[in-house]
Amino acid sequence: MTPGRPLVSRAAAAVAGGVLAAGLLAACGGSADGDGNEEDEPAADSSATGTTSAAPTDYLPVPEGVVLTEPGAALGFGDEATIAWRPRQDDAVVALDLTVDRIDRTTFDESFEGWVVTPEMRGQVPYFVRATATNVGEQAVGRLLVPLYGFSAAESMYEPLDFREETFEPCPGGSLPETLKPSRSVDLCFVYMLPEDQELASAAFGPVGDVPPITWSGEITEIEKPEKKKDKKGNRDDQGDQGDQGG
Repeated sequence: MTPGRPLVSRAAAAVAGGVLAAGLLAACGGSADGDGNEEDEPAADSSATGTTSAAPTDYLPVPEGVVLTEPGAALGFGDEATIAWRPRQDDAVVALDLTVDRIDRTTFDESFEGWVVTPEMRGQVPYFVRATATNVGEQAVGRLLVPLYGFSAAESMYEPLDFREETFEPCPGGSLPETLKPSRSVDLCFVYMLPEDQELASAAFGPVGDVPPITWSGEITEIEKPEKKKDKKGNRDDQGDQGDQGG
């Protein structure tokens, strides 16, 4: 693609630069420990109170009444899991109810119109993962990239892209809004790039260390390119029909 508007060059840097490279590194490492958030992201206040010690079946301490989904659970689209992660070592634990609604397979021609696509990216296949998150913690959180990974059929993990410079309208990303208060929900859309010889099998949340991930899987849907507007001749015909009806 070629630049179609001024924002393209900045947006292309976000996709083709460090963000895309980070996704490939995650795939090579096969790690989903949730520690890959950028250091400049504000984190939940570590002074929060009212949390309990982790039970033997829990991988992190969460507020009383919050029950984490068992690691290794295999869920379907539309199923809800309660997850938790600590963005950085000294941060408070973030707890969410997370539902993966669907996974869409797309192409650059279908979904990236007006964006620069480099030759390196042409060897990738884009996927959109749509999800809903609800804050079940005791304090507001915000501007954190939810550590939901793309899990390929070859059991490799891929980090989601994080659009910083410009909003990617077809699928804005998996970052929480500036402020997500307790009990409030938000719709998210994660973007993954996989090599052509890989296939996205599921979305996966990996709690910590060697704990097995929670996965969501189901039928992968194809995004179809919107139909083009009718040509001028067609428009003239439509207007003529409307004129006849009006008479």
